[in-house]
Amino acid sequence: MNRVLRGSVSAVGCLAAAAVLVVAVPAPHAAEPVTISYRSDLATLTQVAPYPAVAPRSLPATWQPVSSGLAVGGANGAGTVTWQLGYATPDNALATLEETNAPAAAFVQRMTNSGTTLGPVQVNGQAWTLSTTPARGQRSMYVTGADRVTLVVTGTASWAQLRELAASLRPVGG
Repeated sequence: MNRVLRGSVSAVGCLAAAAVLVVAVPAPHAAEPVTISYRSDLATLTQVAPYPAVAPRSLPATWQPVSSGLAVGGANGAGTVTWQLGYATPDNALATLEETNAPAAAFVQRMTNSGTTLGPVQVNGQAWTLSTTPARGQRSMYVTGADRVTLVVTGTASWAQLRELAASLRPVGG
């Protein structure tokens, strides 16, 4: 009986050690963002958007696209087209482009999480409004064009990185 007890204690000890290792050592894939292709969403956007679509061009290879989503109608209402493109920055922060023809005020409020307006900044000759939501660690920049397209660049990335993303935006053909 003593051997059975010692064996059981040893087995429980091994299981506990294994559990500690599983919990303490992160999975290798958890630390690395997964790069995606957004070509299909961009191609569809250029065909369906009732506004001149823009997309990043010439961002450094260290910027990894990690998410893309295109919605026609949906939460922003009938007749709207909304594209979201997320990047992992070189320091693994998040920088996201959101573009839409939805009503600007409500869209900006939602994308900035009701951020506090800080003022304007010039990017490629265009005045973007800065906004921050400190409780979420979120910084945002937004601009609404005469063609009723609203662009929001937002995330946990630094102001310099958000400006870099905004500066990379160029019209795409349909």
